[in-house]
Amino acid sequence: MNDNQDIQANWIDVIALLETFKSKITEETDLLWTNYNSVQELRSEIDVIDKLLADRDKKGLQFLSYWFAPTGTMQEIAMQNDWIQEYLNLSLKFDTLYENLK
Repeated sequence: MNDNQDIQANWIDVIALLETFKSKITEETDLLWTNYNSVQELRSEIDVIDKLLADRDKKGLQFLSYWFAPTGTMQEIAMQNDWIQEYLNLSLKFDTLYENLK
């Protein structure tokens, strides 16, 4: 692949990663340690980030970098809902993608 194809593949991978996170969010998701008042509010924000990523807008990457930071939104949700190992795997993958795209 050339550099442009690599970059496009990385964007697609970041979007897929966000979709994986979104698939973990159910009506029963505990959001106690987050700033979100409801699952719908969280899903709405995910949709905004998804749109930014689809438009290849680096604001979406920046937002995800905060979510994936230690004690960030994703880690708090994962810990509270017993899927921390999957979060750690997603986080490692995101870190690599972020470095390639920032």
